[in-house]
Amino acid sequence: MNDFLLNPYVSLYLGALVQWGFLMAFLYSLVTSINKPKKEALWLSLIMSVSYSSSLFIDIQNISYMQLLLLDLMTILAIVVVSNFLNKNIISSYLLLGLSINSLLFFGMHLDVLVFSNSSPWWFWSFYSLGINLMDFMMIAIFFINKDFLGLVRLKNALFSARVKLPSAMK
Repeated sequence: MNDFLLNPYVSLYLGALVQWGFLMAFLYSLVTSINKPKKEALWLSLIMSVSYSSSLFIDIQNISYMQLLLLDLMTILAIVVVSNFLNKNIISSYLLLGLSINSLLFFGMHLDVLVFSNSSPWWFWSFYSLGINLMDFMMIAIFFINKDFLGLVRLKNALFSARVKLPSAMK
């Protein structure tokens, strides 16, 4: 993956900042969950910290968008599996949303660069750079804020509770 979007040094520092953010989120969750029965944030932050720290062992300058997509999909799968054993919370919703958007952006870049052989920058590349970084920082922030600061859970609840009940279901 040629680095079309950012200077390699800027990309390296942003990646390190995100890795550090997930490590701090894990340590914060570890400290705040001591002597408490609820450990959802701890398990979710561990998954995210391990997932994002795995890039320490990957040549990030030569990885393809499809490989990044697969890493995000494996992380989504791990969160879904672990969430089945945990109480539902805001953190898992935000992580799943952020990783899903990142996955869609990786897939879009894969299509644009490798399938369509586009090598000239256009608006989607800027959207990709901004979107990936915003989603990463949103996922880090949810561990510290632990509130529905974007209103996503309220929106989901409003959409799914507004479904019309079928007359046969009312009997």
